[in-house]
Formats: sequence, C-alpha cells, structure tokens
Amino acid sequence: MVKEQILERSTGIDVGTALLDEYMELKGELGPLEKRMREVRDRLRDLVTEHGHFVDEARGVAVHVEARFRKEYDAERLLAVFPRLAGCVRSAVDTDQLEACLTAGMVTETELERSGVLTRSLHSRALIVKPLGGPRP
Repeated sequence: MVKEQILERSTGIDVGTALLDEYMELKGELGPLEKRMREVRDRLRDLVTEHGHFVDEARGVAVHVEARFRKEYDAERLLAVFPRLAGCVRSAVDTDQLEACLTAGMVTETELERSGVLTRSLHSRALIVKPLGGPRP
C-alpha cells in the first residue's frame, strides 16, 4: 500500500486505475480462453464417456471420467424412521449436520440406505487427466 502511494505521488499515475485497467485487459483476454477450455473439456469428457478411458504415452497422461454422486435424503421418511435425527432436518435435510451425525455414529449409512432414506444421484462427471507414474519435471 505504501509503495503504491509513493509511486502514485512520484509519477502522478493513479495506481488503482492502472491496476483496474490491467485487470480488465487480462479478463478480456482470458475470458474467451476459459470458455474455449470448458468447451474442449466437455467434448473430451463426452468422448471418453462414450468410448472409454485411454492413455497417451507421448504426453504421459491417463484420461478417464469419474462419476461424482450427490447424496439425497427423504426428509419425511428420515424423521419417521429416525426421529433422533430431527436436528438434522430443516425445510430440507442439512447434509453437513447429518454427515456430522453419521461421523458421530448416531446412525450408519447402511441403516439409512436399508430404510430407504438415502438415495444417491449422479451429480456430475469429472474429466480426470492424471500423469502416469510420478510428477513430471
């Protein structure tokens, strides 16, 4: 902060404005690149989903798709079957609090699944590009 004030006084340049200009310029340059990268990643993920994983030895990477699941709970059934977990349920199940209850051993995931309270739904598919072996120089 002090360096910027000294620079501003000695040069007459408003450092805040200069930094904002640079930020806006970089954002303008990176925005289209980030959009293109998302598009390419999505297309590659779809390709790997359809045709399977592969290894590119020239680049030293393995490419596969990993499913990411989200847990969902039936709040009414949860309360009916496990009333001791009422603190975990608000207008919707507080999954963080319920995870804490699971960690504390108040109930197990097996019990929740067996009673039909826990369901899992596909949240996303993540494209994973991992180096083969150890880190590459």
